[in-house]
Amino acid sequence: MVLIVGRRWVLALALMLLSLASYSHIDDDNLIHLLSGESINVLEKSQFLEDAESTFTWQETMSSSEWSDVHTPSLNLGITGSSYWFKASVHFVENQTRIFQIHYPLLDFVSFYLVEHNHDATSVNYSIIKEVQTGDALEFESRQINDKNFVFSHYAKKGTLLTVLIRVKTQGTMVMPLSTSDIEYYADENSIESVAYGIYFGITFAMLIYNLMLFIYLKEQSYLYYCLFVFTIFVSAISYTGHGFQWLWPNAQGLNLFMAPLSAAVGFLFSVLFMSSFLRIRQRDAWGERVFHIGVSLSVLVIASAALLTYSTSLKVISIVQVILTIVIMSYSISLWRKGIVEAKYFTIAWMSFIIGNAISAMRVIGVAPSNEFTVYANLYGNVIEMLMLSMGLAYRFETMRKTQITLSRELRLSQQEAIGNLEKFRDLFQKSPVGLFRYDRKSNVFFNNAKAIELIGGHEDINEFLRSNLAFGDYKLLLQNNILKDRVINIKEGVFYNLSLLVVRNTQGKVVEVEGTLSDISSQKQTEKNSITNEKEKLNSLTQLVVGISHQFNTPLGVLITTGDLVKNNLSQVLEDIDSGRLKKDELLQTLYMVQDAMDLSTENTKVMSAILKNLRYSISTRKDLNLSEILLNSLFADLYGYYKAQLKEDGRRCNFELSVNTNDIESIVCDYDVISDVILRLYENSNSHAYYGRDNGGCVFVNLKESEKYVIIEYVDDGRGLNEMERGNIFVPFFTGNSRAKENSGLGMFILHNQIVKILQGKIELLSPEKGFGISIQIPKVYTDTIEFSI
Repeated sequence: MVLIVGRRWVLALALMLLSLASYSHIDDDNLIHLLSGESINVLEKSQFLEDAESTFTWQETMSSSEWSDVHTPSLNLGITGSSYWFKASVHFVENQTRIFQIHYPLLDFVSFYLVEHNHDATSVNYSIIKEVQTGDALEFESRQINDKNFVFSHYAKKGTLLTVLIRVKTQGTMVMPLSTSDIEYYADENSIESVAYGIYFGITFAMLIYNLMLFIYLKEQSYLYYCLFVFTIFVSAISYTGHGFQWLWPNAQGLNLFMAPLSAAVGFLFSVLFMSSFLRIRQRDAWGERVFHIGVSLSVLVIASAALLTYSTSLKVISIVQVILTIVIMSYSISLWRKGIVEAKYFTIAWMSFIIGNAISAMRVIGVAPSNEFTVYANLYGNVIEMLMLSMGLAYRFETMRKTQITLSRELRLSQQEAIGNLEKFRDLFQKSPVGLFRYDRKSNVFFNNAKAIELIGGHEDINEFLRSNLAFGDYKLLLQNNILKDRVINIKEGVFYNLSLLVVRNTQGKVVEVEGTLSDISSQKQTEKNSITNEKEKLNSLTQLVVGISHQFNTPLGVLITTGDLVKNNLSQVLEDIDSGRLKKDELLQTLYMVQDAMDLSTENTKVMSAILKNLRYSISTRKDLNLSEILLNSLFADLYGYYKAQLKEDGRRCNFELSVNTNDIESIVCDYDVISDVILRLYENSNSHAYYGRDNGGCVFVNLKESEKYVIIEYVDDGRGLNEMERGNIFVPFFTGNSRAKENSGLGMFILHNQIVKILQGKIELLSPEKGFGISIQIPKVYTDTIEFSI
């Protein structure tokens, strides 16, 4: 008896140990106890395993030690090419049918397993008691339950312990909002959700049909774009929620794969077109035109990516473009709102509602926002608010247009009344019009014309004779074809031009009943056009001469700089090669350094030449409004400046080639700006020294003779140098004209600047003299200046 009892205790102990061994791998903290009447988030007590190569079997995953705990209500692994396994242990506390639901319909492949643990005396074995292969890349009928989400059901008795094993692979975002509830809770929740979606779809179709009717009635493009936008948003919504796959294309899994990104991409395009038509952004400013082109270009890019690229790649492109478009559209819409455009207010609020609603739904899916009745349907709320706000905006616009039409109708009636009241006045104006007006009544074969028309036709008996004399057969043919002959220019005689316009009036049968016309003298206009063309040619010639002059002056120094630069670069490169190879010799180095020194001297000299040219060019176009007038003693002015000029030449290593002789004729002083007059005299000295005696061994003499008239002090400046030939006399004041000068520092601007200083700044006069020998010029400085002095070119 004791032996039997002992054996029973041993057997019971063995069975207990074996039971503990079979469930020893289950962590009680992660064990999900299933009770009726409640919904449980399965994911936060689950584990996940990455299958990078998508090769694991369910048996391999069950025995793997690489599982990681989730510990979060929702998991977002982003866009990934890996497969992921999810595992959770559940305990049926009572007899019940449980619903396991993945609240995200855009997963390509979903494999659902319920694993039972079988054990013997030495090991634990696993067996599949339920397996479902589904996903939105498979036909919809592959699902166990007809639901837009992935729903799996299982009945188990009280005390049953099972492992829920799910494998997911998708090209889109890898999210896993997994929950479980009993069948009654699922039915209630599904009913509420169906009502919510029914309200949303009802509002969508109501807005769509209402605005479509308005488009058919009003022919306003904004309503058409709104309908297309609402329709694409509706297609995008049912693609995202899974209703489209469930109701419309259950057997077209290929279409289902690209419907969500493609509908979203087309929605971008229609939203830009609607914005352009609704807010008239292309007619407002240049930024509106840019926003339109940016939006259309990005929308076409997204549509192409959705149609041609892979699902995952197109999602990335859509996400990036959505952010860019949102920033661009919202920024411009808000700017219009701030400018007082009422339609922009409705558009901005609508767009913000759409963005915020979708953002809240996205945050719920990835676990950032809690899951409740608001966050679950936040995207629907946003879409409904958007549609309502845009419809209100269109209604406001319609009402504005209606009020405008009423106002215009009222103004039109008032205008008609005013026109009737002023008819007699217009008849009087017809006769006194400065333009010749006439009308030919074909039925009575009579011409009616005003006084000006009779004056203009001159020696002709009537308008009819005038037209026959001045119009060709082709003019009549063109008039009958186009019903108008516009701005026909008639040359009456030398310098006299008329402008003739004719208009044909036809009756309802298309027969010509009247010919109306205008005749005006445009001789002065033609002369103005001729003068304008001449002025433009002169300006073009001046500009051409300026460009050619600048190019000519800079050509030689720039060529020297480029040549010396290349020479220095090549020799230095050779020195560096010799240093690297150890072949450098002192003589070669010194030779190279001397060469570089000469090249740098040459470059510096030519740079100074270019700097001088630029300085003179800036000086030639400078402006000066106010003169610093003072009394200047003439008996010392020329001598002092002559001494200063000789000192400057000595510092530059040059010599003065002339002597100075001044005859003041008892003119003691002059009222002038010392800076301007001294610059004029120094330029004359430089002109004589550099041109008159250039290349001569012996020098010469410069004679200055002062005179005065009632209004001017006259300075006659003559040298006995080589003088000017005919070409130089004709172009001496032309910018960049250098004549026969060979001096490389000559810019050709000296006499041009001098002329501007005397004529433009000092309000004087300048003219060339014709001495028997050499060069002569007469400068007249005014004794009295006007209040305002301006200089412009």
